[in-house]
Amino acid sequence: MKRSLPLKLLLLLFTAVLYPSRHAAAQSGQLSVLEIITQVNAFRASQDLPPYQENPILMEVAQTHADHIATSGVVSRFDAGGYSPYQRAMTAGYAVAGDLSIGGLFFELLYSGAGASVAEVVNKWKEDSESLNAMTSPDFKDVGVGFVIANGITYYVLDVGTSTSENRLPAVQGTGTLSAPVVTSTALVDGDVYHIVQADQALWTIALAYNTTIEQLKLLNSLSTDEIFIGQKLLVQKPETPTPTPSLVITATFGIPTSTPTKRPIPTATFTPTPPPVPPASFQNAQLVAGAIILAALFAAALGAWLGRKRPAKDFTE
Repeated sequence: MKRSLPLKLLLLLFTAVLYPSRHAAAQSGQLSVLEIITQVNAFRASQDLPPYQENPILMEVAQTHADHIATSGVVSRFDAGGYSPYQRAMTAGYAVAGDLSIGGLFFELLYSGAGASVAEVVNKWKEDSESLNAMTSPDFKDVGVGFVIANGITYYVLDVGTSTSENRLPAVQGTGTLSAPVVTSTALVDGDVYHIVQADQALWTIALAYNTTIEQLKLLNSLSTDEIFIGQKLLVQKPETPTPTPSLVITATFGIPTSTPTKRPIPTATFTPTPPPVPPASFQNAQLVAGAIILAALFAAALGAWLGRKRPAKDFTE
């Protein structure tokens, strides 16, 4: 029993030391969030602007997105469903004021890096023109901050915006609640899906229910703004048209050789003058022989006549 007493004391001492350290680690994120808000508001004060007011809905929206980008490793203002900051804020119950077709009075500042202090994060935002405009804009009233450390990388998300009960939805007038539940419709025989707008419904809530986007709804219904009305019939989905697959054409040959026909050339007529006929050489030789014989006969006759005159006449008296 006495031997176990030092062990119990050691365990109590270890717990007393370990618990405050864990508690301090849990508090570090909250301290960083509060310090971000404090420094941003100090910067706004230097610009003669009122401080941001911490909003519980925006705090939740910012923290949720900080968890998302820390998990995915992709620093983007769009979440896994493709929704923008103001859409995520409205989904959470924050009534974004302003023209929602251009994002309303809402902006999101992001940062990721290793070992950066809060002051360095705020200075980085000052160097970015869009982030600087958000921190120095008199139009933004509320703020929410998300903070995560994952794999040695620190992620900050700061959401600023302004809400109003008069412009909580783009167009639909109804019971005054932020958004009514959207009951999805079934497809028609031709595959088209239509939705009849109910009170307190907006394009973004309809888009969420049908797993589509506001831009797609506006494109299908030729809408130039986010404004919709109670009883309006919206086309939310068209059947997918399958892409025709080209058929394979196979040409079979059964041992018959094929050849490309060759066009025969048309002969060109050439006119060559015909020379006069030439008698055969044998015929010419016969004429020469005959002429020679005649000449020889004439010569012999002449010679005989000449010799006959030269001979003396014989005396037949004897």
